[in-house]
Amino acid sequence: MTPYDDGGATASSNLAPLCRRHHRTKTHAGWRYAVLTPGTYEWTSPRGDRWLVDRDGTDRLARAPEH
Repeated sequence: MTPYDDGGATASSNLAPLCRRHHRTKTHAGWRYAVLTPGTYEWTSPRGDRWLVDRDGTDRLARAPEH
């Protein structure tokens, strides 16, 4: 799937119902997310840290390499 910012289409398969805070974090703070399955998301911070978010909570997947 191609992200919208890279020319991809908006489709129900790549949308998530974000609250205002999370929408603003994605839109204005440089975070991004990918829908892994309905209700399961991988969030990536601006520095590259990755987090798995699902109905059970949030778990760190990977820390970005230090420069």
